[in-house]
Amino acid sequence: MTVTRLTSAIGGATGRLLSRRAVVAGGFASLLARASFGQTPSFPVTVEHALGATIVPTRPRRIVTVGWCDEDSVLAFGETPVGMVRRGMFESGIAPWCEAKLGGVRPRLLDGGQADYETILGLEPDLIVNVFSDMDARSYERLSAIAPTVGYASGPWRADWREQTRQIGKALGRSPAAETLIDRTRLFLAALARQNGRLAGRSFTFGTYFPGSGSMVVYLPGETRVDWLIDLGMRVAPGIARLSRENPGRSSLDISLEQLELVESDVLIMWYEGGARGAMESQPLFQLFRPVSSGAYVALEDPVSVWSASWPSVLAIPYGFPGLVPRLAQAIGVADSHAGKEP
Repeated sequence: MTVTRLTSAIGGATGRLLSRRAVVAGGFASLLARASFGQTPSFPVTVEHALGATIVPTRPRRIVTVGWCDEDSVLAFGETPVGMVRRGMFESGIAPWCEAKLGGVRPRLLDGGQADYETILGLEPDLIVNVFSDMDARSYERLSAIAPTVGYASGPWRADWREQTRQIGKALGRSPAAETLIDRTRLFLAALARQNGRLAGRSFTFGTYFPGSGSMVVYLPGETRVDWLIDLGMRVAPGIARLSRENPGRSSLDISLEQLELVESDVLIMWYEGGARGAMESQPLFQLFRPVSSGAYVALEDPVSVWSASWPSVLAIPYGFPGLVPRLAQAIGVADSHAGKEP
């Protein structure tokens, strides 16, 4: 059976999943709104982070988000940034879960490759948020010269959706509301896990591929793409766990296509951009990889799936996950059927 036939076997329920996503996300949105506006912000606040401690003296009115997806948390608290990073893959440069919160407002979109200090200065911010990023001491110093700047508590590219929510909640004087949002998002994930019980205890590998490469990128625990799957009750593939132990501090590694069996798992999740999917699926070694040949393979290339799975947040999770998580369970079901296992 070809990769195309295998992937189509698990894609027939897309319309129903999108419908369910809208219903579930809508219910979550009403809860989110109450969490966002139920507390009066309190200032001044001090936000400790890996690069120092930042004092936010008064409620910020002109917020610029420089970290990837940091605007999600800002919008969840009912604030609208005047500048935020452009989202690749979306035609407008803005994720749909943010579009819904922005209404007709269009903040200035920034290049996510590097901080554009001149543009940021021109936006006259009174708070700069740079949590999900690789901000170093020099960048922090330059941004702080423009406005109070809040960074990550953990490390470069390590701030998961919980840390983003907490750090930004503190900066906005909304720490109690941040904990409410986190608790409700956890409950949402727990409900998804119950609805897709086939995922419990199953192993996964999350990776990507760049055309022309002879290897597959695999993500390790501590990376945002991995941790939410663990939250659902899944476990990293044994080979991924071993690679993580052998490479402390790393969030991803390249695995030669000749060694894919080292990261074999119950389900393989791959995100792609451009023509990467076709390039990977044409590789004979990839076709022979057991998760692929058995149908336990989920390819993510639509913007909603790629962004919500790669950089989850309190807005992206309820929007993207109801359409995404059942695809994982379906893929495992296809593989179990292929192996003759009972559901």
